[in-house]
Amino acid sequence: MIKNQTDLKKVGLKETKGRNEVLKLLQTERTPVDVALISAHLKKSRLFLNCATIYRILRVFCQKGIAKRIEFQEGKFRYELNRDDHHHLICEGCGKIEDISYCPLTQMENQIKHDKNFIIKRHAFEIFGVCKQCQS
Repeated sequence: MIKNQTDLKKVGLKETKGRNEVLKLLQTERTPVDVALISAHLKKSRLFLNCATIYRILRVFCQKGIAKRIEFQEGKFRYELNRDDHHHLICEGCGKIEDISYCPLTQMENQIKHDKNFIIKRHAFEIFGVCKQCQS
C-alpha cells in the first residue's frame, strides 16, 4: 500500500502536483469518492485539472494497485485507496456509504478454490438497503 507521495516513485510513477493531491485525498477519505468530488477538492487546493487528467491519474493508480475502482449501480465510478479487504453498505435513500470489514465470502472462496481448482484474485461485495436515518 502506498503510504505517502514518495512511494509513488517506488511503483514507477513520477510525482506531480495532481498525483500527489489525488493520492492525499484518497488517503484521507473514508469512503469511495467520485471524480466530481476529487475535482472539487483539487479546486479548493487551487489546482485546476480537467476531468480527463483526473481520470488518467486514477487509471494509472488502479493499474499500479494504489487505488480501486468501484461501481455502486449509480451510473458512475468511485475510487478508493487499495487498502485492507473490506466491503460496503450503500443506502439507496441518501447515498451514504459505510465500510464493513467482515467478509462472509471468505469461506465460500476457500470452497471454490478447493472444489473448482480456481484461483480467486479478488471479489466485490456490496449490500444495498436503507440506513437508519432514512428509515424514519
